[in-house]
Amino acid sequence: MKRTNTFRLVLKTKEQKQRLLNLANNCSKMYNEINHKRRQSFFSGEFDWDTDEQYYKYKGLVGSATAQQIIIKNNEA
Repeated sequence: MKRTNTFRLVLKTKEQKQRLLNLANNCSKMYNEINHKRRQSFFSGEFDWDTDEQYYKYKGLVGSATAQQIIIKNNEA
């Protein structure tokens, strides 16, 4: 059984809300870019599973640890 944690965020300013939305958007973009690259690689028969390009592109936007966790989650999928 998988557990799900639910959080209620109290955002005091529009800036905080915008920063959180930007973080979530960048995480989503990173996951989708990795997934797209791997799918294209699989269908072309090359099997290029390298994620260094996406890691270095997004680590400044979402943080190094978050970028690593996104790559790990994509590996599991």
